[in-house]
Amino acid sequence: MGQCCSCVGRILPFSVSEMGNSEGPTSDELLGDAVPQIHSIHVAMSAPSITIANDLKNEINGFGLALADVPVEQDRAYWEWRVQISNPSDYNNIMFGVSNKRNQKFYEILAESSVPPDKHGTKFMCSVSNLKDGDVIGVAVQQSEIPMIQLYLNGEVQDGGQVIRFRGTVYPSVYLPPRGSEISATFLYREDQFVRGPPRPGLEPLIAERSLM
Repeated sequence: MGQCCSCVGRILPFSVSEMGNSEGPTSDELLGDAVPQIHSIHVAMSAPSITIANDLKNEINGFGLALADVPVEQDRAYWEWRVQISNPSDYNNIMFGVSNKRNQKFYEILAESSVPPDKHGTKFMCSVSNLKDGDVIGVAVQQSEIPMIQLYLNGEVQDGGQVIRFRGTVYPSVYLPPRGSEISATFLYREDQFVRGPPRPGLEPLIAERSLM
Protein backbone atom coordinates (compact mmCIF):
# COMPACT_ATOMS: atom_id res chain seq x y z
CA MET A 1 0.00 0.00 0.00
CA GLY A 2 2.87 2.35 0.86
CA GLN A 3 4.40 1.73 -2.55
CA CYS A 4 1.12 2.67 -4.27
CA CYS A 5 0.90 5.92 -2.33
CA SER A 6 4.47 6.64 -3.35
CA CYS A 7 3.53 6.15 -7.01
CA VAL A 8 0.59 8.48 -6.65
CA GLY A 9 2.86 11.01 -4.98
CA ARG A 10 5.16 10.96 -7.99
CA ILE A 11 2.23 11.34 -10.40
CA LEU A 12 0.56 14.15 -8.43
CA PRO A 13 3.15 16.78 -7.40
CA PHE A 14 0.85 18.27 -4.76
CA SER A 15 -1.90 16.96 -2.56
CA VAL A 16 -5.62 17.60 -2.79
CA SER A 17 -5.40 19.87 0.24
CA GLU A 18 -2.62 21.84 -1.44
CA MET A 19 -4.84 22.21 -4.52
CA GLY A 20 -7.61 23.66 -2.36
CA ASN A 21 -5.21 26.23 -0.89
CA SER A 22 -3.52 27.11 -4.17
CA GLU A 23 -3.57 30.61 -5.53
CA GLY A 24 -4.51 29.39 -9.03
CA PRO A 25 -7.63 30.53 -10.92
CA THR A 26 -11.01 29.09 -10.05
CA SER A 27 -13.15 27.26 -12.61
CA ASP A 28 -15.32 30.37 -12.96
CA GLU A 29 -12.25 32.46 -13.67
CA LEU A 30 -11.01 29.95 -16.22
CA LEU A 31 -14.33 30.01 -18.03
CA GLY A 32 -14.59 33.78 -17.90
CA ASP A 33 -17.39 35.73 -19.48
CA ALA A 34 -18.85 34.30 -22.65
CA VAL A 35 -17.42 35.89 -25.77
CA PRO A 36 -20.21 37.73 -27.65
CA GLN A 37 -21.20 36.16 -30.93
CA ILE A 38 -20.28 38.34 -33.91
CA HIS A 39 -22.09 37.66 -37.17
CA SER A 40 -22.72 39.58 -40.37
CA ILE A 41 -24.24 39.36 -43.82
CA HIS A 42 -22.18 37.01 -45.98
CA VAL A 43 -21.32 38.97 -49.12
CA ALA A 44 -20.21 35.94 -51.16
CA MET A 45 -23.49 34.09 -50.47
CA SER A 46 -25.69 37.14 -51.14
CA ALA A 47 -26.90 38.60 -54.43
CA PRO A 48 -24.46 41.03 -56.08
CA SER A 49 -27.20 43.68 -55.96
CA ILE A 50 -27.12 43.64 -52.13
CA THR A 51 -25.06 46.36 -50.44
CA ILE A 52 -23.66 46.32 -46.90
CA ALA A 53 -24.82 49.54 -45.26
CA ASN A 54 -22.86 49.78 -42.00
CA ASP A 55 -19.51 48.95 -40.39
CA LEU A 56 -20.96 46.05 -38.38
CA LYS A 57 -21.95 44.42 -41.70
CA ASN A 58 -25.36 43.43 -40.37
CA GLU A 59 -27.40 46.08 -42.23
CA ILE A 60 -28.18 45.84 -45.94
CA ASN A 61 -29.96 47.68 -48.71
CA GLY A 62 -30.24 47.20 -52.43
CA PHE A 63 -32.34 44.30 -53.67
CA GLY A 64 -32.25 40.53 -53.86
CA LEU A 65 -31.39 37.70 -51.47
CA ALA A 66 -29.01 38.15 -48.54
CA LEU A 67 -27.71 35.43 -46.22
CA ALA A 68 -26.07 35.69 -42.83
CA ASP A 69 -22.73 33.99 -42.22
CA VAL A 70 -23.91 31.63 -39.46
CA PRO A 71 -25.80 28.36 -40.12
CA VAL A 72 -28.81 27.43 -38.03
CA GLU A 73 -27.41 24.44 -36.13
CA GLN A 74 -29.38 24.35 -32.91
CA ASP A 75 -32.84 22.81 -32.60
CA ARG A 76 -34.52 26.05 -31.47
CA ALA A 77 -33.29 29.46 -32.51
CA TYR A 78 -34.54 33.02 -32.80
CA TRP A 79 -33.38 36.20 -34.50
CA GLU A 80 -34.87 39.47 -35.69
CA TRP A 81 -34.79 41.81 -38.67
CA ARG A 82 -35.49 45.51 -38.21
CA VAL A 83 -36.63 47.23 -41.40
CA GLN A 84 -36.25 50.83 -42.42
CA ILE A 85 -38.57 51.98 -45.20
CA SER A 86 -38.28 55.55 -46.46
CA ASN A 87 -41.41 55.45 -48.63
CA PRO A 88 -43.84 52.79 -47.36
CA SER A 89 -46.32 51.47 -49.90
CA ASP A 90 -48.54 48.48 -50.48
CA TYR A 91 -45.75 47.00 -52.56
CA ASN A 92 -43.03 45.84 -50.22
CA ASN A 93 -42.63 42.14 -50.81
CA ILE A 94 -39.91 41.65 -48.22
CA MET A 95 -39.33 37.99 -47.37
CA PHE A 96 -37.81 36.42 -44.27
CA GLY A 97 -36.74 32.92 -43.28
CA VAL A 98 -33.80 30.71 -44.19
CA SER A 99 -31.98 29.69 -47.34
CA ASN A 100 -29.46 27.03 -48.29
CA LYS A 101 -25.86 27.99 -48.98
CA ARG A 102 -25.40 30.05 -52.14
CA ASN A 103 -22.53 31.35 -54.24
CA GLN A 104 -22.08 33.90 -56.99
CA LYS A 105 -22.42 31.24 -59.71
CA PHE A 106 -25.94 30.58 -58.43
CA TYR A 107 -26.89 34.22 -59.03
CA GLU A 108 -25.17 34.33 -62.44
CA ILE A 109 -27.17 31.33 -63.67
CA LEU A 110 -30.47 32.66 -62.37
CA ALA A 111 -29.83 36.10 -63.85
CA GLU A 112 -29.90 34.49 -67.31
CA SER A 113 -33.02 32.43 -66.59
CA SER A 114 -36.72 33.26 -66.62
CA VAL A 115 -37.07 32.60 -62.89
CA PRO A 116 -38.60 35.67 -61.15
CA PRO A 117 -36.13 37.42 -58.80
CA ASP A 118 -38.26 36.68 -55.73
CA LYS A 119 -37.93 32.94 -56.45
CA HIS A 120 -34.14 32.97 -56.25
CA GLY A 121 -33.46 30.81 -53.19
CA THR A 122 -36.57 31.85 -51.25
CA LYS A 123 -38.27 28.45 -50.99
CA PHE A 124 -37.97 28.47 -47.19
CA MET A 125 -39.06 32.09 -46.76
CA CYS A 126 -42.34 33.99 -46.29
CA SER A 127 -43.33 37.53 -47.16
CA VAL A 128 -44.70 40.04 -44.66
CA SER A 129 -46.93 42.71 -46.18
CA ASN A 130 -47.72 46.29 -45.19
CA LEU A 131 -44.49 46.80 -43.30
CA LYS A 132 -43.77 50.22 -41.86
CA ASP A 133 -40.55 51.98 -41.00
CA GLY A 134 -39.08 50.52 -37.80
CA ASP A 135 -41.08 47.28 -37.86
CA VAL A 136 -39.37 44.23 -36.35
CA ILE A 137 -39.79 40.75 -37.79
CA GLY A 138 -38.96 37.88 -35.47
CA VAL A 139 -37.96 34.52 -36.93
CA ALA A 140 -38.48 31.49 -34.70
CA VAL A 141 -37.00 28.14 -35.80
CA GLN A 142 -37.83 24.79 -34.21
CA GLN A 143 -36.33 21.96 -36.21
CA SER A 144 -38.01 19.15 -34.27
CA GLU A 145 -41.56 20.51 -34.63
CA ILE A 146 -43.99 21.60 -37.33
CA PRO A 147 -44.01 24.30 -38.61
CA MET A 148 -40.24 24.62 -38.53
CA ILE A 149 -40.34 28.39 -39.04
CA GLN A 150 -42.80 30.96 -37.67
CA LEU A 151 -42.63 34.69 -38.34
CA TYR A 152 -43.68 37.41 -35.91
CA LEU A 153 -44.36 41.07 -36.69
CA ASN A 154 -43.65 43.34 -33.73
CA GLY A 155 -44.21 40.38 -31.41
CA GLU A 156 -47.46 39.22 -33.03
CA VAL A 157 -47.65 35.85 -34.78
CA GLN A 158 -48.22 36.06 -38.54
CA ASP A 159 -50.90 33.65 -39.75
CA GLY A 160 -49.35 33.23 -43.21
CA GLY A 161 -45.78 33.35 -41.95
CA GLN A 162 -45.01 29.68 -41.58
CA VAL A 163 -42.56 27.35 -43.31
CA ILE A 164 -43.68 23.78 -42.67
CA ARG A 165 -40.27 22.20 -43.12
CA PHE A 166 -36.85 22.78 -44.64
CA ARG A 167 -33.91 20.56 -45.51
CA GLY A 168 -30.16 20.77 -45.46
CA THR A 169 -27.93 23.36 -43.84
CA VAL A 170 -29.68 26.72 -43.81
CA TYR A 171 -28.75 30.30 -43.01
CA PRO A 172 -30.85 33.26 -41.82
CA SER A 173 -31.93 35.15 -44.91
CA VAL A 174 -33.91 38.13 -46.14
CA TYR A 175 -35.11 39.13 -49.59
CA LEU A 176 -35.44 42.81 -50.52
CA PRO A 177 -37.63 43.63 -53.54
CA PRO A 178 -36.32 45.63 -56.53
CA ARG A 179 -37.31 48.86 -54.82
CA GLY A 180 -34.60 48.08 -52.32
CA SER A 181 -33.06 51.55 -52.55
CA GLU A 182 -35.92 52.67 -50.31
CA ILE A 183 -35.63 49.70 -47.94
CA SER A 184 -32.93 48.44 -45.60
CA ALA A 185 -32.87 45.57 -43.13
CA THR A 186 -30.73 45.01 -40.04
CA PHE A 187 -29.89 41.51 -38.79
CA LEU A 188 -30.25 41.24 -34.98
CA TYR A 189 -28.96 37.95 -33.61
CA ARG A 190 -27.84 38.52 -30.00
CA GLU A 191 -30.03 38.85 -26.93
CA ASP A 192 -28.67 42.32 -26.19
CA GLN A 193 -29.67 43.42 -29.72
CA PHE A 194 -33.24 42.12 -29.72
CA VAL A 195 -36.01 44.69 -29.89
CA ARG A 196 -38.86 42.27 -29.11
CA GLY A 197 -37.14 39.09 -27.98
CA PRO A 198 -38.25 35.45 -28.28
CA PRO A 199 -42.04 35.03 -28.13
CA ARG A 200 -41.84 31.98 -25.88
CA PRO A 201 -39.34 30.12 -23.67
CA GLY A 202 -36.87 27.72 -25.24
CA LEU A 203 -35.96 29.87 -28.24
CA GLU A 204 -32.32 30.90 -28.03
CA PRO A 205 -30.15 33.40 -29.94
CA LEU A 206 -28.11 31.95 -32.78
CA ILE A 207 -24.99 30.05 -31.73
CA ALA A 208 -22.11 29.40 -34.09
CA GLU A 209 -21.42 25.71 -34.73
CA ARG A 210 -18.07 25.69 -32.95
CA SER A 211 -19.80 27.01 -29.82
CA LEU A 212 -22.03 23.93 -29.73
CA MET A 213 -19.10 21.54 -29.46
